[in-house]
Amino acid sequence: MNSSSPTPPTPWEGVSAPKPAYPTFYRMREHRMISGVCTGLAAHLGVELRWVRLFFAAAMLLPGLGISLYVALVACSKTTTDISKALNESSRRRIIHNEPGVRGIDSVFRPINNTDWLFLALGAVFLVFGALLSAGQSLLSLLLGAAAVGVYLVWETFGLPNTTLTRRHKSAHLMSLIVGIVLLIGSVSGALFLLGLANGTLNPSATVGWAFLASLLLILGLIVVLVPLWLRLWSFANRTAQEKAAENERAKIATRIHDSVLQTLTLIQKNSSEPATVSLARSQERQLRQWLFEEEQSVVPDTLFGAVRVACGEVEDTFDITILPVLVGEDIASTEAIVDMVLAAREAMVNSAKHSGCDEVNVYVEAAPQSEKINLFVRDRGRGFDLGAIPADRQGVRQSIIARMKRVGGTVQFDTSSRGTEVIFSIPKPE
Repeated sequence: MNSSSPTPPTPWEGVSAPKPAYPTFYRMREHRMISGVCTGLAAHLGVELRWVRLFFAAAMLLPGLGISLYVALVACSKTTTDISKALNESSRRRIIHNEPGVRGIDSVFRPINNTDWLFLALGAVFLVFGALLSAGQSLLSLLLGAAAVGVYLVWETFGLPNTTLTRRHKSAHLMSLIVGIVLLIGSVSGALFLLGLANGTLNPSATVGWAFLASLLLILGLIVVLVPLWLRLWSFANRTAQEKAAENERAKIATRIHDSVLQTLTLIQKNSSEPATVSLARSQERQLRQWLFEEEQSVVPDTLFGAVRVACGEVEDTFDITILPVLVGEDIASTEAIVDMVLAAREAMVNSAKHSGCDEVNVYVEAAPQSEKINLFVRDRGRGFDLGAIPADRQGVRQSIIARMKRVGGTVQFDTSSRGTEVIFSIPKPE
């Protein structure tokens, strides 16, 4: 085998994740006007967005139908920014194969325009008109509409995912929940009062009956409020069962491959005298381990952890050294500051590989959700160095590490001695 030999196909080529048991509807966050129901439906059904908006605008002529349908779709779905999740299977397949005729895709990629605002205004006009059609019951219709808004606020708050963004705006979400509950209780109470006033039954003899009706409506209101919680728990249990089944299958495959392929690759690294062969075996072993034991973990520089894995792999393959990354915390999207920090850390890994004399480098990344900083450590146990004794014409440490970290508002510290070197990088966590 030589360096010009073609790279063998990876063992996971052609393997795809198991399909869900049933299609899942997602609301789109991008270019949404209210909650992303119309954009999500357009992508899910593969129809033009304007027809979905027109349908909901027309449905507002019957406020009970239009609002109830919209609120139900909000309660039974989650939001996403991933277009592949929102598209139906047919549209997704056509996009993968670059086939024409993918409809509904404009709901994600097209920004909001005047036509969208026109449909929203039309829906508002139809809603008011539909309420006024109920002769003598316009106030009651408005109260029922307010109750629907209250249900929407409660369901939307309960349906929010537990992410850093939602935790950061916890007070706003709590206020939304309180407003929704107040609207729901106040609207139902007002509707009961109007019904009693219209029927002339607001007298002491009817107190027991109205109290029973109010209690019944209160119980129904609690059930309505708890529906999204039940749906969320059911969805979580279903997703957990699917993940467990997939994990069990993956564990069986991992055991068989570990007992054969991985051990063979390890023996090749230990016994081969050709650097190109050792480098290829190490690269294949790393990729195989990532596929087997680190499923759904990023290995592209679009995220913090993915960028660190890519940098470690590049240095490992180039300098015939073992890089051991340990990544702790929450993976986040890459920013300019994160990329510069990873590049500076990569330069530190290169220095360790070239000058420390050791054959192993440890990399540790800490990105705790509660922390306001991201810390990255590069450590070796080889020969240390004197930072002040570096010649002026050697710009690797000064420019590629120190100056780069200063430009992004970060810090870098060197702890070096005869027992090894540790370089500590730190930047503020991006908002």
